[in-house]
Amino acid sequence: MSGHPCIIPWDERRAHRHERGFKLPFVDENCGARQLRMHVSVINPGEAAHDPHEHPDEEIIYLLEGSAEVRLGDERHIIGPHTAVFCAAGLFHGLRNAGATPMKYMIIRRDL
Repeated sequence: MSGHPCIIPWDERRAHRHERGFKLPFVDENCGARQLRMHVSVINPGEAAHDPHEHPDEEIIYLLEGSAEVRLGDERHIIGPHTAVFCAAGLFHGLRNAGATPMKYMIIRRDL
């Protein structure tokens, strides 16, 4: 089955909530995507969605709102809204809310 075009609006009823905030899926197998995935996470101040990690595929993190501490290998950087971070395959990386308000970011990756 091949993918089909989809328009996916913001709808928090689809959110996966946890104690640090929530993850809202947009593009995945449910809309027919075979290779790409995209979701938005909203994370509370001082929190991270999960521990730093690595995976065999590339990933783009795009900060929509708030302030974030980004870990890329052994380096740490503070970034603000409208900043993209490219994580190469196999790079140890992570994102933590470094501000006093919720942090909202988008993840785009290929599902290998």
